[in-house]
Amino acid sequence: MSITRRSWRTGLMTAAAATVVAAPVLTAPAAHAGTTATIEVVADHLKNPRGITVLSDGTILVAEAGEGLPGCAEGQSCVGRTGGVYKVKGNSKGRVVSGLASHAQGVAAGAPVSASGPTDAVPDPRGGYDVVSNLGGTTDYRASLGPDAATLGTVFRTRDGKVLGDLAAHETRLNPDGGEVHANPWGLIRSGPGFLVTDAGSNDIVRVHGDGTTSTDFLVPVNVTPVRTAEAVPTGIVRAKDGTVYFADMSGMVAGSARIWKAAPGKQPEVLVTGLTNLIDLAVDCRGDLLALSFTEGFQAGPPLPAKLSKIDTGSRTVTEIPTGGQLNQPTGLAVGPRDQVYVTNNAHGTDGQLVRVRY
Repeated sequence: MSITRRSWRTGLMTAAAATVVAAPVLTAPAAHAGTTATIEVVADHLKNPRGITVLSDGTILVAEAGEGLPGCAEGQSCVGRTGGVYKVKGNSKGRVVSGLASHAQGVAAGAPVSASGPTDAVPDPRGGYDVVSNLGGTTDYRASLGPDAATLGTVFRTRDGKVLGDLAAHETRLNPDGGEVHANPWGLIRSGPGFLVTDAGSNDIVRVHGDGTTSTDFLVPVNVTPVRTAEAVPTGIVRAKDGTVYFADMSGMVAGSARIWKAAPGKQPEVLVTGLTNLIDLAVDCRGDLLALSFTEGFQAGPPLPAKLSKIDTGSRTVTEIPTGGQLNQPTGLAVGPRDQVYVTNNAHGTDGQLVRVRY
């Protein structure tokens, strides 16, 4: 599911119904901060930037989904080696990994290319990086794209290309939600010797074990909204210092229905808040509260409506909007670094994406 209006809708249609539950309405009335945030560009000309990881020393990693295969004929699906990992450390910035698999449809000359490829990256303890890459399909679909597509739909390490966990194979083999087979891994966090991965296509949280096997950690249920029953579409995932895991879902892009889930250590996930729209990523600040990023507040004829950045007090469950003055344009990644510095991947479509710092 690459980030285009058409493909997001297509991806949403392919995930099928899980057990129907109504999400509790837990969101307090949104308050509004009084000052518009300042947006500072940290890096630009990024190729479809996605998830952000900020290390303890302030180093920033950005996964780039790439631009597919440059020169791909309009309307044709092509795989190129244009994905990568971008690094900012102090005044030094640039790609530290390039040549990763990237899949996109060819477009008319001058049009932005939206690609599937790396969506999140973390350092590997033995060097290089561990990366999750999205896909939007099955293992047969991946095979049809050719050998260069082998890491799409997987978690893999960059130093030798080894696949650490195959999410596309997990969905193709097990199809946990019982619907159309459609894998689209998105967010990644470490968990013990392995990882937890959100799969926006198969509507589940998948555990990648240290031995490379996978298991379904949580099947995210559909959301019964006033508009329709909506599939979950889990996206961002983050862990707080106390071990609590939070993840977001888009709830079928139904306005006001996206959910943030809380999974305390040893407990099953429960809905923390709902009432937001099109949540694409989460971050946790130094107090243990959350920031939530909405890809857009909705779609209409023409460009999508503006994105939104919100803060959630995890104790009171109060949601506060952070006014950004329309300066965020279809952003995809969110992270909080030392001293609560907030970073977003902005204009995250095509080859003119940005990493920005948000001050509020």
